[in-house]
Amino acid sequence: MAGEPCVVLAPELHGRLVATVRERFPKKAFGYLISDTDEWTPTDFVLFSDNIRNEPEWKEEFESYGQYFVEHGDAGFVATPEESWRLQKEIWARGMFEVGVFHSHQRHPANFSRIDYDMHRRRFEKLWHVIISMRNPRLPQVRAFEVLPSGVRELDVRSAPEDVGPTVDIVR
Repeated sequence: MAGEPCVVLAPELHGRLVATVRERFPKKAFGYLISDTDEWTPTDFVLFSDNIRNEPEWKEEFESYGQYFVEHGDAGFVATPEESWRLQKEIWARGMFEVGVFHSHQRHPANFSRIDYDMHRRRFEKLWHVIISMRNPRLPQVRAFEVLPSGVRELDVRSAPEDVGPTVDIVR
């Protein structure tokens, strides 16, 4: 629909993001999409390395979302405060800002779940959320979501090659 917000990914960035997630597979990938232009057009991303999801202060909370999180200790992520601060300073030093968060799914489609919503809303008010499903690593699925207090809606993800004209759909 005209006028609706959409995420605009240059083909190079889309390819680099998917390739990075694929290289880390089956380890979970998560990070920020960042920009130096506007809130809907990321120009790069930063990736977290450390995941403290299984530390005592987080493990019980994740497992409270159901048996899946008990059986799969690699489901979910929490960055360390130290790494979060280091990446924040790196983003600022580059004159950039966060526009979205992303993470990979190993076993599921790129669907937005209750835990995704709860954890996102706890930390972010304005950033959109990208999920990259590696359920089939040969054909990763990339979906973007706007996360509001009233709920979640899927965003179009479009490619905007420079000087080529109007945007074209990558994934929907």
